[in-house]
Amino acid sequence: MSRAAAPRKAPRHSRQPSNLIPAVSDYDSDAAAAIRASASYAPPPPRTNTELNLSVLQRYLPSIQSILSIAANAVVYTFAAASESWDKSGIEGTLFVCAQSSLPDDASHRPRACVFVLNRRSLDNLVVDLARVTHVEIMDELIILRVEGDREEGEKVLGIWIHNDKDETRETNGAVIQESWKAVRSGGTVEEQGPEAGPAMQAIGRRLSLSDLFGKPNDANAAP
Repeated sequence: MSRAAAPRKAPRHSRQPSNLIPAVSDYDSDAAAAIRASASYAPPPPRTNTELNLSVLQRYLPSIQSILSIAANAVVYTFAAASESWDKSGIEGTLFVCAQSSLPDDASHRPRACVFVLNRRSLDNLVVDLARVTHVEIMDELIILRVEGDREEGEKVLGIWIHNDKDETRETNGAVIQESWKAVRSGGTVEEQGPEAGPAMQAIGRRLSLSDLFGKPNDANAAP
């Protein structure tokens, strides 16, 4: 008795996924589209070092409007009254003297300024509001700031040593800090300070207008 032959299975055909099938491309049209896309993209304009520094500072303190002076390397000390000695605070880095926008609720638009040290040793930066500084003194190589404290902390004394990497770096920054502090602490507008800076700036042979430093107080709200 003969057996019936088993039916043969139909051959399987492997189906190629659609994403593996190469797309048909028109080279000329693709090249033209790429040219149009590249022409529509304009790279951002190059920024100066001052603009880059300003953008970094504004991330920490958005009220900063401009940089008045820079020192590449500064070391911050605190004065210990008990031992009558200067101790390193652990803050060291680039120092910026900055002009800030007026407080929103200040109808007089009084100038504001701060000393900002971008700490390279840790995430703790130093920001000194010059309106809270009661006294500024330059003694030898230190710029000494006496800063009002909170009720718990009390007053503290800071000493800032600036590396004199260029001629007059230390003198210039010290003078800008002094003159900015005087303008801020006076409580008046820039026009009331007079057109010229005080003896600190004149001592290094510079005549500096405070209006050039801070701008007129109403400029921010003036019509374009």
